[in-house]
Amino acid sequence: MISISPTIAWFIAAALVLAIELFLTTAYLLAVSLGLAAGAIAAWAGLDFSGQILACAAAVALGCVAVLIYKKKVSGRKDDSMRLQNLDEGRLVRVASVGSDGLAVVTYRGATWIARPGSASNLTPGVWTIESVDGTQLVLGERRGG
Repeated sequence: MISISPTIAWFIAAALVLAIELFLTTAYLLAVSLGLAAGAIAAWAGLDFSGQILACAAAVALGCVAVLIYKKKVSGRKDDSMRLQNLDEGRLVRVASVGSDGLAVVTYRGATWIARPGSASNLTPGVWTIESVDGTQLVLGERRGG
């Protein structure tokens, strides 16, 4: 009969979970793999099985908290590619007159654009903030003055 030490068993489990993590790319499996490695270290240090389980559980919990903090930090950051797609957001444009249909023809960046109200209810002559670009139309947000 083949006997395997608990330390080796923990490390094999950690390696298997790490291999699965490489295919699935979920950071939580990485935390589980690190927890299993902590169980292996606890077994190598001579702790009994309950101590090994406790070390594994504590490492998994800390790893999951670290993943949550990292994901929250990363999700709040705007991607550079999205910022490049929305270069016009927040810029100012002057509306000289508004047509009967509620749209305005404005000159922005050397080109003629159709401007329509976004979060604002009606366009009036004045300086407006660009909320977004919808195809060939500028969607205007709030009025900034005359």
